[in-house]
Amino acid sequence: MKKVLFCIGFLVCALAHADTLDLARYTAVVTVSESRNIEVLASDNLSSRALAVLGRASYDADLTVADYLAVHSRQARRLERMTLESRRGDTKFRSDGGVTVDFEFPILGPVMEQLLPEQVQPELLGRVACPCCGQEWPEGQEVPPGVELVPYEDDDTPAYTGILVDARGLEFQPALFPKVVTETGDVVIGPDFADEDELAEKGAAGYYLDRNEALTGDRTGSNPLVVNALSVAGRNRCDLVVNGAAAAEIHGSSLNLQHLAECRVGILVDR
Repeated sequence: MKKVLFCIGFLVCALAHADTLDLARYTAVVTVSESRNIEVLASDNLSSRALAVLGRASYDADLTVADYLAVHSRQARRLERMTLESRRGDTKFRSDGGVTVDFEFPILGPVMEQLLPEQVQPELLGRVACPCCGQEWPEGQEVPPGVELVPYEDDDTPAYTGILVDARGLEFQPALFPKVVTETGDVVIGPDFADEDELAEKGAAGYYLDRNEALTGDRTGSNPLVVNALSVAGRNRCDLVVNGAAAAEIHGSSLNLQHLAECRVGILVDR
C-alpha cells in the first residue's frame, strides 16, 4: 500500500505522553524524551504504550478499540502477548543534550487481524439481478435459499477504479472501521463487504485531504466513483450517510463490489 505522505490534522489524535495514532498511515507513534544515549531508546518496551494509544481510538460508530477488546478477551490476550514491530521515526536533539525520538508501530497486518469485526452476509441495495441469467430480479420476489443476487448491469454501467466519499465539512472523525450508510441505516460500505485479508493488510479506507492526492494514489485510482456524504452518524461521528441514489450507484456493478472487497475506498476529510 502506497504511503500517504501528508499530515492529516485531526487524524493524528494526540493522546497521553504526546503519543499519537496516525490513521492516515495506520501507525501508532510513541514519543520518547530521554537524556540517555539515543541508542538505548530502542530497547525500551514501548509496545504497551502503542497498544494504549490504539485502545483509545474509535473502533466503529459506537465503540473504542478498548470497548471492543473488553468483550473479545481472546483477541485482547493475543495483542498483549504480541511484540509489536517498530521503526524509528523523527529524532530531535534538545539543547539540554537529550533527545526526543518517535517510534512508529504499524497497526496493519498482525495487529489489525486481532481487531477484525465478525462479518455477516451483506445486502445489496438498488437494482439486482439473477446470477444465472442476468435479468433484473422482480421487486418483492423471494430469493431462493443458496441464491445470491448480483448487481443489475447493462452496457451503460460505468467502470470506476474505486470509491471516494467526500466527508468534508461534516466534522467527520476517523475510526478503524467506518461505514457508509443510507438515511434509513442500510449499510452501503463497511467491513461486511471487505475481504478479511485485504481489510487486515490495507485498513478499511484511505484518508485524504486533497482529491488530487487520492486520484494519484493506488487506493482509489484515477477514476473513482465520487460520492458526497450528507451527514455523519454514530456516537463517534465516523459513519457517513448518503442518499439512496448514491447507495444504488455504489452497489450498481460487480466491479464496484470488487473494489469494496479490496478496500479500494477513500474518504476526503477536513484538516
